[in-house]
Amino acid sequence: MGFDAVFDYSIPYFHPLVVHFPLVLLLLASGAAVAYAIGGTAVWRRVLLILLALGALTAIVAERTGEALEESMEGTPIVDELAEFHETAAHWTVRTSFLALFVGIVVTIWWRRRQSSHTVAESTPTPSEPLWMRLVLLVLAGIVAALVAYTAHVGAVMVWGV
Repeated sequence: MGFDAVFDYSIPYFHPLVVHFPLVLLLLASGAAVAYAIGGTAVWRRVLLILLALGALTAIVAERTGEALEESMEGTPIVDELAEFHETAAHWTVRTSFLALFVGIVVTIWWRRRQSSHTVAESTPTPSEPLWMRLVLLVLAGIVAALVAYTAHVGAVMVWGV
């Protein structure tokens, strides 16, 4: 049995393939939020916002593909028992990731406007971004990470639970 045998099979649903993207991206976003909270630099804020944007978008795809998979798995006892929990957690993951992204964009716009209204000499080092701003994004990214981890856990129990 060689590598060619892999192509003898297909995966009829995209959900098992796409769920890993929001999981990884949103967990990486929480790591970027920690780095941003500690360092307070615009680079980490940008990384955080990019990861939140990609994670939120892929979470929508995962949620939509999950609906198709759920319909085909009706009648499976563990799925019937846990699908509602998984679906609710997925909804909250999507909503909260977009909320975190929205808040990140709003505070970024506020900070840029504030910075542009204060002229800073070029020899002056760039100040750290406000601690409250870093902590708000850290808390939101932490909530998103917890939600995506819970959603993934419930999904894994539906697939691998015995």
